[in-house]
Amino acid sequence: MDDEQLKLLKKLNMRMRFTQFIAWMALFFTAVGIAAGYKNWLRIHDKAKTNIVEIKQIKQQLPEFSSKTKVAALEKNLNVNVIDSTKHLDRAMAELRTIQDSTQHIAEAVYTQVEALTKQQQATVKIQTPSVKDWSLGEVHFLLQTAVQRFDLKQDKQGAIAAFKLADTLLVERGSLALLPVRKQISQDIAAINQYAAVDVSALSQQINSLLTQLKPVPVNTEADAKTVELLPTKNLDKTEDNKQLLTVETKETTQDSLVNRVKKTINDAVVIRKYNQPILTEMDIEAKERIYQLLSLRLETLRMMLLQSDDTNYHQQIERIKTLILNYYPEEQNNTYQKRLDQLNNINLLPNLPDISRSLKLLEEHMATTNTVKQPITTGEQH
Repeated sequence: MDDEQLKLLKKLNMRMRFTQFIAWMALFFTAVGIAAGYKNWLRIHDKAKTNIVEIKQIKQQLPEFSSKTKVAALEKNLNVNVIDSTKHLDRAMAELRTIQDSTQHIAEAVYTQVEALTKQQQATVKIQTPSVKDWSLGEVHFLLQTAVQRFDLKQDKQGAIAAFKLADTLLVERGSLALLPVRKQISQDIAAINQYAAVDVSALSQQINSLLTQLKPVPVNTEADAKTVELLPTKNLDKTEDNKQLLTVETKETTQDSLVNRVKKTINDAVVIRKYNQPILTEMDIEAKERIYQLLSLRLETLRMMLLQSDDTNYHQQIERIKTLILNYYPEEQNNTYQKRLDQLNNINLLPNLPDISRSLKLLEEHMATTNTVKQPITTGEQH
């Protein structure tokens, strides 16, 4: 009987120890869950406090915005400003109409005077001995053709205007009434060139270079990274008095190499709490951030090449790719700054519509064709 009782007691002791082990394991997992939940609750509690402060500030500002007297005063000021702006605009439009009418009158008077002076010059030229300039309009035609080609191919405003002015000077020296419409059209073509706003490639290239200089990779140790590190659970978690007593009893019952300690160590190293509302770039390592920066630099350099080549379609597509890349990988503050700079570049049209400055050339060609047609029968009659 003594041996059987001893065996029974041993079995009971083993079962009690196994039961205690299961109980300790359950308590340990409960403690880990409570610690993780408590840490998460602290983060939510901090957000709630911040939101409460912001709500109080908004409530303090609401009476100012909802005040009827202030709204009425603002509406009155807006109405006064609109009326003043309308009156100022009407006065400006009236002045512009007056200037337009007077300018048109002056232009007609000048054209009449030019016609009279040309008649006088033509009478004088008929008495003089004919020169080479009187016999051929080839030089004038060449200058007008050069002006049109330089403007259409290279958008060279200064070169085209210089060629037009030189052609007009030759027409003045010729002193022909039939060529007055050509001179008038030359003046209109010069005005059209002056009103054309060419793309300033140098200034746009400087803007891209400034954006490339301003664009820098985000450092690894940012505030967002620090906040994320703070949320990672460690072995020294804040515990209540019950948890401390529980760990003390467990330490006495087990050794450092026991299964419970190893399981506890594994769980502490495995359980991680992270904030997923941070930008993607804050979760990347140094090499990945450097690759993102190099990709952005390459895209900006490609954008500069498209600008120099006047490739308007690919230019705007490249800007959209850069904007998407910055939006996905950069914090909000830097993203807003870069997006504004890119919007300014995106508003540029690299291929604006060119004005038609070939009308004076066409008039001259019509005049030369008419002159040749008139002279052709005379030449034939002389041959007979």
